[in-house]
Amino acid sequence: MADLHYREKLKKIEQAALSSDEIPEQVKTFGMGCFHIGVILVIGFLIFLTVSLFLNDIFIGSIITLVVACAFIYILFKLWTAPRLP
Repeated sequence: MADLHYREKLKKIEQAALSSDEIPEQVKTFGMGCFHIGVILVIGFLIFLTVSLFLNDIFIGSIITLVVACAFIYILFKLWTAPRLP
């Protein structure tokens, strides 16, 4: 059975962040943009590491690194397409 207690906490946190006059919307957007750029840089490094490991015949490490990079790509995609909590 799902615990809706945490969902209510998330709603309260989002309402506090949205209704706060102290934090402008541009600052929130800038913060998320910096976070996305950081994650994209980490993904780029992991892909570079995957190719380097593959070229040096370290196949297991290459596969593991590729899986981690794909996980980060999936997480970033979900963050970009996530709707706001109702």
